[in-house]
Amino acid sequence: MDLFDPSIEYYVMHEKAWKFGGGDIFNPQGDKIGSMKRKLISMRAEIELRNPDESVVCIINKKLLGVRPIYDVKAPTGELIGRGKKPMIAFRGSVDMYDPEDRLIYKAQGGVMKWNFKITDPKDKNRVYAEIRKSDKWRDIFAPMFNFKDRYVIHIVDPMAPRMMLLAYAIVIDNVYHDK
Repeated sequence: MDLFDPSIEYYVMHEKAWKFGGGDIFNPQGDKIGSMKRKLISMRAEIELRNPDESVVCIINKKLLGVRPIYDVKAPTGELIGRGKKPMIAFRGSVDMYDPEDRLIYKAQGGVMKWNFKITDPKDKNRVYAEIRKSDKWRDIFAPMFNFKDRYVIHIVDPMAPRMMLLAYAIVIDNVYHDK
């Protein structure tokens, strides 16, 4: 099964312990349908999103200079296809996604605890593209010193939305708020 198969409505992103952002991506039946590979020694926190055959579908990396976290989403060729930015001021968790021409295309709004996010149209908050839920959130409260991996469930609400951007967006949100 391909990572972007249109029949997949839910993705489970499961970081591996001590991988610092790397891990596997599963469908609801538990089949591995992709992976995240993070370069361990990288100032740019580079993560590759891969198909089951290990072919790279996109690369996410942090910009080095900036007063706020900014992550580039690039094609395997290095071409910029999107950019995730944490707003300068946000009382609740929020990350914005821009296209290569710096136009706002998605808005992810989370709660105060920054566990669950809705990805919406920036002009119409009622148009939801996807929802991201941190499935192991209570471990963060009761056992934070043993918190070595995260697990997210991404629900694709709009089947026409580009899945690659939504999965990359989930990785950006995790890096902004949970993989510091």
